[in-house]
Amino acid sequence: MKRIAILICLGFFFVSPALADWIEDFSMNFEDKGIEKAVPKALEEGRTPNEIVIEGLKLTSLNPQNLLKALYCSGAAGDDIKSAADQNGISEIIVVAAFKKSVVECGDAVADSQAYTPAGPRFAGPPAAGGGGNSFASPSTFQ
Repeated sequence: MKRIAILICLGFFFVSPALADWIEDFSMNFEDKGIEKAVPKALEEGRTPNEIVIEGLKLTSLNPQNLLKALYCSGAAGDDIKSAADQNGISEIIVVAAFKKSVVECGDAVADSQAYTPAGPRFAGPPAAGGGGNSFASPSTFQ
């Protein structure tokens, strides 16, 4: 039992600095090069959008909309970005604005064109014409 406890402690001892390094790198990249460079670097290092949002929100001079826009422009999945925003208290309005801004500024770099889909039913076209009853045509009614 002592061996297991010692191994776990050693694991935390060696892993903790590695975790702290990416956070320090992220902050330094943000300060030196801007969020547009810091986010792709963090994603390349294997960080998730949620981890990036958590650390990005700690940066007082960073607007959350710009953080999310940088995630979209870096090719992160829209569902992951939306989930990270939800988990960290970022409003839907900011998510939508960040997505729209990323499409304008980054165009093809945006990975998920359906990143924000409003809830609720969607109906294509105008309502069907007709007097009462069933206004849907079936193939059997055509001659």
